Amino acid sequence: SAGNTVRTNMGAVDARLRLGENTEVRAEAGMSFASGSDAQAWLVEAEHHDGKLDLLAYARYAERDFGVGQTNGAELGRRKFGLDARYRLNEALAVTLSAWRDDSLDDASRRTAFQAGASWRSRNTDARLGLGLMHDRLADGSTAKSTVVEGGVTQRMLGNKLELSASSSIALGKAEAIDLPERHRLSARYAVTSDIKLVGTYEIAKGEGIDARTARAGVEI
Repeated sequence: SAGNTVRTNMGAVDARLRLGENTEVRAEAGMSFASGSDAQAWLVEAEHHDGKLDLLAYARYAERDFGVGQTNGAELGRRKFGLDARYRLNEALAVTLSAWRDDSLDDASRRTAFQAGASWRSRNTDARLGLGLMHDRLADGSTAKSTVVEGGVTQRMLGNKLELSASSSIALGKAEAIDLPERHRLSARYAVTSDIKLVGTYEIAKGEGIDARTARAGVEI
């Protein structure tokens, strides 16, 4: 090191295995070496698509000091494994499932989450209804739980130039988990041209740890 500059060396290996036409398994492992600290990370994913079923199973591990800044900070110091699945019953109707467990490597905090629902899609309308659960164990040993019923609808109008959306998450009991509060959102998107869209969103979020009103407006190019 020279001044405040620290030299970090990193080595990694990855592999990919195709199991037939519809399934792929990926694995990565790496280690970084800096002054006085070594850190490692690894990732295993299995992905399957067969026309009706989309499935992703994964396990990830990354120590706090791993890498040279290329990794999302929210993923460092964490161990996470989970499953995402979507099954199409027909052209319009599909059911979805997500479940994951996320543990801190630095303290006692831990999150267990589950989401399930159904979505319906027509030419001009999308609708969804589901259930979300989140159970957090915080670093001090206390717990925070949320269970919400989630629903939303999106309507496309004016030849798909205008898109209006409304969604709500209604808590069953107290919404204690900071990332799963009771939430109500309205949004609009208007295509000025095929390449430029005006967008706006207004959201109300309320739970045991949050009470917020958020407005966003912008341009998509």
